[in-house]
Amino acid sequence: MEITVEGPGFYDPEDENLFFECLSNLQGIDKVIGHGTKLTIQFVSPISEEATIRLLVICRRWDIPIEPLIKFKERINDCQLWDNPIELENT
Repeated sequence: MEITVEGPGFYDPEDENLFFECLSNLQGIDKVIGHGTKLTIQFVSPISEEATIRLLVICRRWDIPIEPLIKFKERINDCQLWDNPIELENT
């Protein structure tokens, strides 16, 4: 399974390293491939509920549009981050 998102901007190399570390810790991740400004995240099997929530958190934290994840909203609709981004002063 693949999910393609718009790549984030980074504040510094440490921020970039943290982002990719968070991605690499997702359950079931196989690899991440960059295509211009887009990142394709490949999973070895269908994305789990836990990995979906973690990816939603990552997208919200790095201000990445969540539209590629909306197809998973029905099975995980109780997460408040579908409608509410993480406030910048908390990051």
